[in-house]
Amino acid sequence: MRRFLSIILIALSAATSACAQLRYGIDLGLDISRLNFSKAVVDSENRLGFFIGPKIHAKIPKLGLGADVALRYAQKYGAVEVYNTNEAEVYEKDKMHLIEVPLHVRWDINWLKSLGIFIATGPQWDWYIGPSTWESTDQFKATFKHHTLSWGVGAGIVLFKRLHLSAMYNFPLTDQGSFFTRVYNTVSKQVEDAELDMTSRSWQISLSFYFKK
Repeated sequence: MRRFLSIILIALSAATSACAQLRYGIDLGLDISRLNFSKAVVDSENRLGFFIGPKIHAKIPKLGLGADVALRYAQKYGAVEVYNTNEAEVYEKDKMHLIEVPLHVRWDINWLKSLGIFIATGPQWDWYIGPSTWESTDQFKATFKHHTLSWGVGAGIVLFKRLHLSAMYNFPLTDQGSFFTRVYNTVSKQVEDAELDMTSRSWQISLSFYFKK
């Protein structure tokens, strides 16, 4: 993990030294995320959120290698199915507020003057800035960590040099938090306590607009 981060930081530093290739812009998009649990006693559903914030893209001339970093405000939602009776009950989470910092190494291939493609990978740090707990009386309690780390891989297209459209898949490197619930045991016909580890995976569809070519 440290080796990957070192490569990213070196690439970003090298790219930043080429001032003519340093560009600033705005990054916005949609986030489709889903909570995952260490035991199959709780299920979850995909929920749609969004993000927006400033972005910097740096590129090493002629090599196509570079990096970008963004500082984004994100708003997410959650939904879980808790099996604490004979039937599952679905609970919705309203507005999880986060600050996201994705840092990606990318390799660009330009086909035409106004069209290109790229692949990208790198870490993303998330900070929760809202309530860290989500609970339903006598049903469950979810406790979210204030800081989490994930890794993203993806690809995109470049249109007219200013517009970059990408799709990234983020998988967790750290736990999202813990989940405590009461579970209905179909064998003993009783409700039992269960504590689970909680992670999050997401797809991010991003549109970046840069102020200069």
